[in-house]
Amino acid sequence: MKLGEIYRMIVDMGIKADPRGEKKVKKVLESSKKKYEKMEGKKKELADKDIIWNPYTDCRLLYGDPDHDIKSVLAGIDITPGEIVLADRLGDKGKKINLVLAHHPHGIGTSRLDFVMRLQPEHWAQVGVPIAQAESAMAKRLKEVHWATKARNHTQTIDAARLLDMPFMCAHTPADSLGYQFLTNFLKEKDPLTLGDLVDTLLEIPEYQEAEKVGAGPEILIGNTEGSVGDKFVFFTGGTSPGPESIPKLARAGVSTVVTMHWTDKLKEATEKEGIYVVIAGHDSSDSIGMNLILDELEKKGITPYACSGFFRYKRS
Repeated sequence: MKLGEIYRMIVDMGIKADPRGEKKVKKVLESSKKKYEKMEGKKKELADKDIIWNPYTDCRLLYGDPDHDIKSVLAGIDITPGEIVLADRLGDKGKKINLVLAHHPHGIGTSRLDFVMRLQPEHWAQVGVPIAQAESAMAKRLKEVHWATKARNHTQTIDAARLLDMPFMCAHTPADSLGYQFLTNFLKEKDPLTLGDLVDTLLEIPEYQEAEKVGAGPEILIGNTEGSVGDKFVFFTGGTSPGPESIPKLARAGVSTVVTMHWTDKLKEATEKEGIYVVIAGHDSSDSIGMNLILDELEKKGITPYACSGFFRYKRS
């Protein structure tokens, strides 16, 4: 399979799992294309051209020839220059790696993470939050993330990949949306009644079993084992966590329990105030669900996967 084909496949998988729906994503792409076409001079010359067909700035082919043949992939949650060197070193050990696939973003994926966060208000609207209220609640958080990510070293790991001539990709929001879709459907089928039941239900999933072994399994952050789950909201996708301004909106829409990967102290304070229960499913373990669904498809194409850096490989198909 060609590197460019893998990139396109992952984006397509993300679009199909996007909680906004394919029709809305298409409109986002049309808007991005119009903005790109209006650019002039250096701005257009230096612009990110993938934005006209790929709605996820945090899913990118970061280094490598799109026509490069890929037969194996080293996948991990957090990829640093160390993992790039590891991939190169594995070749000396008889395991030739053709591609390193990160979950968390690099390059423009971090510098423009706020772009994919615009998914969140649309997501909230689907559970009953008026879209204007959702967007207003998100506005402050978008600015915070935009400026917070500017000071990062965006190309450190990409530079290592270039020096070792190691193809390198990241697949953040597509993997998170696949994880969101999987867990939403799973919990709908299982329909746990109490928070204790919810935690037990999560522990039926291999990724969470593996996390439990190292003390990072699902936990109740707000509430107790006897608390009623009620209407659930699986918050897995859309860049990173929202701001506390979003919580009252979700409460008014009828959300009783949030199932999420991680939660900040400010969000905890806001959810406690609104009387919303919160269950922390786990970060790397939740990320692993979406990554596994991607690797299942790559394996079907004859690509051999290897796991590293917090990623637990579990094959479903």
